[in-house]
Amino acid sequence: MKKAIKILKINALALAGIPLLLLATGFKLVAKALEKLALFLGMAFVALIASLIVQAVASNPESLIKAIGWIIAICIMGGIVVAIVLWVFSLISGFASMAWTLLIAVFDHLYDLTYTGYLHLFTACESDYKLLSLNGKKVPNALLCLFFTILRGLSWLIVTIVSIALPLAIIASVLLVITTLWDLNSNVKHAFGLNLIQYLGKCSGGQIIGGILLYLVFVGLIITALMALALEWYEWAQELKMTDEEISDEIGNVIDSKLRIASGTAEEVARNKAYLDKVQEHMSGLDDLGKQVTELLNQKDNSLLRSYWGIYMRNLSPIVEECSKEKGITNDQFKQLVPQIQLLDKQRGDVQKLLEKLASELKNPAGSSTFFVGCDTSEKLEKRYRSLCKTYHPDEMGGDTTTFQKMKQEYETIKAAMPGSAETK
Repeated sequence: MKKAIKILKINALALAGIPLLLLATGFKLVAKALEKLALFLGMAFVALIASLIVQAVASNPESLIKAIGWIIAICIMGGIVVAIVLWVFSLISGFASMAWTLLIAVFDHLYDLTYTGYLHLFTACESDYKLLSLNGKKVPNALLCLFFTILRGLSWLIVTIVSIALPLAIIASVLLVITTLWDLNSNVKHAFGLNLIQYLGKCSGGQIIGGILLYLVFVGLIITALMALALEWYEWAQELKMTDEEISDEIGNVIDSKLRIASGTAEEVARNKAYLDKVQEHMSGLDDLGKQVTELLNQKDNSLLRSYWGIYMRNLSPIVEECSKEKGITNDQFKQLVPQIQLLDKQRGDVQKLLEKLASELKNPAGSSTFFVGCDTSEKLEKRYRSLCKTYHPDEMGGDTTTFQKMKQEYETIKAAMPGSAETK
């Protein structure tokens, strides 16, 4: 009965964790795409100009001067349009920038919430699943806890894909070129009975040049977009799998910065100084906190601690970067950072609380135990042991030899490490 309840609990928590993981992934991908939206809009403008130029060349290939005139006219008109857009944007840049930053921050915050929720559910499932798997029946247990198996598979798949995003983008780019050329050749052969090379041989020089240029522009833009997103996803993967060196480099970039606010009225400077001091205080304690994180992760990896650290650094790093510009940050720009600065204490507190909890588990021999969690005294340990013997002893109904042996081995290890035991004296 206890086993059935445990299986139901694992499946229920995993079933709740699956949509959280998918939502977190979606929120992160949207946030990353929004960060590159300016690049995508620029590429769309380039594609529009390129298509107009190609059409001009293809329609009258003999008139190269006319084509050059088109190019110059488009550049001039494009420059005028860009100038007007920049002028209009400059009038509303403060609001637009704040709104755009806020939109990206909303998706990042949604990611933080959903991913942290998923990690809590996953950790709870994993703890119970380890206990269930002590009988060594991996395949039956995986099938019984089907939703947890699916959740683990999805988590592995997502981390793996974003980890190899760059090589995948390169492979996708090569496949894009091959498949588009293959499809183009098939369409030409179906329509004219000729392969692509034979068909091009019957076209004029201007048509050939125009077609090749148009193909290169559009395929090149798609490949550029793929590579840009792949770089963003790769950075996300590095956050999920931080190494000691990467944590150290990240900390070094932050603490080596010098904060400054551009000149303003005395009232403005006084109002913002308290928040700037708070940022400085976080910078001062960052090196020590980072060492604690890396030391604990080296002893026992913990995905929840990685997530909390990532959330904290994703907030702190941009604030420091903005406040350490050579010319300083204006007081109006600094005001926009105040809500993020106010979150720093809570985010650091989440890291510190989890560090204390994990450190306590490592110090307490029963803290990370499968069978004896909470047994911090010899009396509690003995009482739990007697109770578990009644459950797992082979002579008992429903007992299991393998589980009993593992439980007994853990009991003896913890008992030997308990303060006051003969082995510890």
